[in-house]
Amino acid sequence: MSERAHADVLVVGAGASGGVAARRLAEAGLRVVCLEQGDWPDRSQYRGAEPDWELTARKQWSSSPNVRGAPADYPVDVSDSDVGVLNFNGVGGGMILYAAQWPRLLPSDFRVRSLDGVADDWPLTYEELLPWYERTDAQIGVSGLGGNPAYPPGADPPLPPLPIGRAGLLVARAHDRLGWHWWPDTNAILSAPYEGRHACVQRGTCMSGCGEGAKASTDLTHWPQAIACGARLVTGARVRRLVTDGRGRVSGAEWVDRDGHEHLQAADVVLLAANGIGTARLLLASADASHPDGLANSSGLVGRRLMLHPLATVLGIFDDDLESWQGQKGSTIQSLQFYETDESRGFVRGARWALGGTAGPLVAALANGGTWGPGHHRAFRQRFGHTTMWGLIAEDLPDEENRVELSPTMVDSSGIAAPKVVYRIPENTRRIMDWNVERSSESLHEAGAHTIEVNRYPANGHFMGTARMGTDPRTSVVDPWGLAHDVPNLGILDGSVFVTAGAANPTSTICALALRAADHLLEHRARIPVPDHRRPFAVPNAFLARRTPKSGVQRAKNGEGLGEVERERLGALADVLIPAADGMPSARELGIADSLADRVLDARPDLTEPLRRALAEPVTDARARLDALAASDRPALHAVELAVAGGYYLDPGVRERIGYPGQLARPVNALDYPEYLSEGLLDRVLERGFTRRGWAVAGSEPAPSAASP
Repeated sequence: MSERAHADVLVVGAGASGGVAARRLAEAGLRVVCLEQGDWPDRSQYRGAEPDWELTARKQWSSSPNVRGAPADYPVDVSDSDVGVLNFNGVGGGMILYAAQWPRLLPSDFRVRSLDGVADDWPLTYEELLPWYERTDAQIGVSGLGGNPAYPPGADPPLPPLPIGRAGLLVARAHDRLGWHWWPDTNAILSAPYEGRHACVQRGTCMSGCGEGAKASTDLTHWPQAIACGARLVTGARVRRLVTDGRGRVSGAEWVDRDGHEHLQAADVVLLAANGIGTARLLLASADASHPDGLANSSGLVGRRLMLHPLATVLGIFDDDLESWQGQKGSTIQSLQFYETDESRGFVRGARWALGGTAGPLVAALANGGTWGPGHHRAFRQRFGHTTMWGLIAEDLPDEENRVELSPTMVDSSGIAAPKVVYRIPENTRRIMDWNVERSSESLHEAGAHTIEVNRYPANGHFMGTARMGTDPRTSVVDPWGLAHDVPNLGILDGSVFVTAGAANPTSTICALALRAADHLLEHRARIPVPDHRRPFAVPNAFLARRTPKSGVQRAKNGEGLGEVERERLGALADVLIPAADGMPSARELGIADSLADRVLDARPDLTEPLRRALAEPVTDARARLDALAASDRPALHAVELAVAGGYYLDPGVRERIGYPGQLARPVNALDYPEYLSEGLLDRVLERGFTRRGWAVAGSEPAPSAASP
């Protein structure tokens, strides 16, 4: 095992919280080393501007590590969970593929026990965290509009809000008629050039990587600055376990490089920033004779109290042409109308709503499993460009039975036990969701939707609560500043420390807490005990420098491609799935079995094997063959459907007929005066006010009238 010269601070994980803390500590002059098991993202590989972006978003740029299966990923065992998980490993972490909504928790979220008699209060308040919220907003480059009556007064976001689009305006007017709260949403996406980064161009492909760099992620906003100040970021470094000295202090981390070589990185202080699943996994994996239940786990709460923010999407189909493939994927408008507790509804706490678009033609073609046959074109035209969608986050209260543990059956590519998520959606959360699905359906109907579709509990990437903060070591893992009660030189920066989850996307709060923790560490560093270290032996920088390739889509060639007989069979199946009708050509006559199939398989070489299974038998009756695949080989059937629809909507002629120009760059003009302001919609939101629960100063003056953004 090789050993590197020790660092003042070792950060594990180069995502949101790791980047924020590393920048602050490096700027203060500390020797910072970060171990990141992923790589630097290669922005030239993002596919948002390319015709095949929807194909690669389902595999190479999928948010699910279990789907993506990249070398840097670790699998997550969700066999005993009601909710799947999303995660990305690499510099920037989950921010590379997140939607970039940037709300804060509300004041009441920090006082759930005091206000609602459930869960626990945080050991800090919204007002105490506010200065760090505002500082991280400035570092990230947040776009939004100040004056939201749901929040106490404070500094406005540094940039004006992004456009709310046609759908956003329809829904804002609907909420005005209903008398419900709405507000232009806050996004970590630039509405104007900022600190050398470009403004958003509204492609709508945020969740498969932002090629323009308008969407904030710490590989852009924090790591270059940290490295310029001397921080050292080691990629391809998978941490196996934390090590301690004879006095119970953490002295560093053992890690494995891509070639399987083991290393030890020594440090005076170790900060974990591996997310609410990865951090718990690492603490549990660090069990030894002195810590048989895992490191920092005298409370028994490491991995427990997991909160995942159960989601639902409520989609409305409109007669209006909304161009819903265009615009930021984050959110256009938000509603907090049903965020706060009203016990007359039959539950405590509530939900946040965020309105967004609904992607490109492939998503429309495959919606609800796809409408195939003669009705395909009619169903497609009814949906494509005519939808908008509320995304609902329902608060889930902490439950010690919801947890992260080490999987007994699954390991990563280095042989390290994978995390297993054990999670059941609480009954209170189900009641929250049912209520909010009904109300959001009402919202969309009022806006003009003629059809509503609901999808409950898809996978999510919000992981919170598995190493909660508190003042009592018996009932918490870390103190109010993120330092472990049991191990005084071990800190936790990520969402693990959350006491409750609220119903707001957590990244803004995670970053604010990380910056606050870094400031505290700098102020109190002299009081933190230093561990005993073994003699260090430096390893040449070149050893690791040659092992840091950038990550991106692996566009493997299709080899010999499909054979002539396979192509003929694919054409027969394609004609059943997408026949000629309603003035549109059939898939076969477009060449779906020829050049279009080659384009699909070039983008998605993983489809070749299941396609060949589907095409292995003669197709004398195409409909019967598809039915047989549905009964015996669903992955093969899915490959056929994806290849046919994916190829069909790659065709330029088809795109012209459906009025789809592709994900065009439409740069935001931050000086445009929004219609919602000229119509006075926000003034009426302010006149109606908002229930102020948990504010530090009761009866604060109402927020000022909305003005030019």
